[in-house]
Amino acid sequence: MIKKISYRIVCFGWCWLAGTGMACAQEVRMAGLAENAEYTRLLREQEMLKACEDSTLSLIEQNRRLFEEGSDRERVGGEIVRLESELFDVRSKIGKVAARVTAMEQTYLIEHMDNEGEAETSVVTGERTLFDNPFFVENLSRNDRTLFGLSPRIEPEVMKINRLVSGLYDQLLTVKRQYEAAGDEETIDSLWRRSGELKEQIEQVDALMERLWLVIYDRKRDNYPVLVDQIGTLDRLQLEQLDRESRQVRRAEGWAGEQLAPLVATYPLQKQLMLDYEIAMAEALELTAARDSLATERGKYSAEKLAEEMTYRDIRFEPRSLVVYAPITKAGEGESRNYTTVADIPTLHVPKTGIYYTVQIANYATAPKSIDVFKGMTPVMSQKATNGQWRYMAGGFDTYAAASAAAAQMVRGGFRATVVAYADGKITTPAKAKALETTKSTAGGGEDNNSTASAAGRQGRFHIEIIPAEQRLSTAIREIVKARATGTTIVRSTVGNDVVYTIGAFATRKEAEALIGALGDQPNIKMKIVTL
Repeated sequence: MIKKISYRIVCFGWCWLAGTGMACAQEVRMAGLAENAEYTRLLREQEMLKACEDSTLSLIEQNRRLFEEGSDRERVGGEIVRLESELFDVRSKIGKVAARVTAMEQTYLIEHMDNEGEAETSVVTGERTLFDNPFFVENLSRNDRTLFGLSPRIEPEVMKINRLVSGLYDQLLTVKRQYEAAGDEETIDSLWRRSGELKEQIEQVDALMERLWLVIYDRKRDNYPVLVDQIGTLDRLQLEQLDRESRQVRRAEGWAGEQLAPLVATYPLQKQLMLDYEIAMAEALELTAARDSLATERGKYSAEKLAEEMTYRDIRFEPRSLVVYAPITKAGEGESRNYTTVADIPTLHVPKTGIYYTVQIANYATAPKSIDVFKGMTPVMSQKATNGQWRYMAGGFDTYAAASAAAAQMVRGGFRATVVAYADGKITTPAKAKALETTKSTAGGGEDNNSTASAAGRQGRFHIEIIPAEQRLSTAIREIVKARATGTTIVRSTVGNDVVYTIGAFATRKEAEALIGALGDQPNIKMKIVTL
């Protein structure tokens, strides 16, 4: 309890100080924004959140030491889980605030791109020397020359974006490990939602590259080949090299769907291509100073190394659940069962919402010595009753008809089998569950109740898969989902060459169909309802 209070005091103290502007003497990173109240408030908030993160990490480490020492492991383990959940929330807020700060800095930078009075960005580079040449003055618009000269100022901003993505990606890797190891439905469900939130944050940070770099890159890509043709003196080897690099960039852009941050991932090769174009043009026009400056930069630049550092491959979160939805089968010799010994028979888990049935096939005062008593049936789950007895269940069903048929099958197989029913996570009589099942089926539009698919730990079995042609989910779609499907999670994944967004979960097919109807006018997307 003392640890919990101390954590709250630290975080509350920082929140209070940040709110009054009394603490967090945060250095303003961009002088031109020093008088911007929103910018300075966000910097204070960053500092406050960092303090919360540090204090939480310290408390987690203290509790882990206590856990290893064997001191009240159940309580300490629960405290570690709680603190790790709060740490995720704090880091999520840090990511969102950092993205907003970076966006404000980028906006200021772009709006003041030609302001030589900004000491922190007034530099003379190969690009600026190059584009001051009469050839480029004649063949490029003033806006393009100014835009192209901005490239050196962009590099630090791109690195900021990459650091943000890297931090979020590290969190996603941690969530993936926790998700695969989770041993209860609530944790699985929570980590599934976290994975969606982190992937969405990565996508939003990556989108900052559109205005920052792609505006420059697209104009250079359109203009440079034309300028090279106009110069007309580049030798064949230079032209072939530029062509090879162009093809390499196009291939990388084609693989972008496999990346969580595709715009960040393709930046290194795009920049290298533009640098090589600029060096070739400076050499052909005999602009020695520009060529030497650009060649020096190119010599320090390793696109391969940078591309490796800026590649964030998609991390798949396969739907998983501890709740079993499966018919009862008899495993033959050498065939797989969900257990190998009595000790490793999994514990029975039931969904927190909805109707669930299983079949009790055995009841013992003590656990049996051998798995032979189950006669090869699978899946089998165990449940220890309050009186100490062990109950063994087989199969998992969402209709009474399927469970009753399975129980009859088990009786014919020599078991004293009975149907066991649950409603919203609590045991009930099969008759009451059947009545509730009928009511829900009528209200839900008569969805298929014979499915034995996994519920994937979420409240409901139906999800919507969206495949956008542009491999990114538009803001318009996200806003519709937020307004029409409150409480659902959007999770990004890759399937082959497609980027797939899974939205869910929905309790009934009718709810999923309603969202598809609301999204019907959105262009260039494919949608379908899936049962997980």
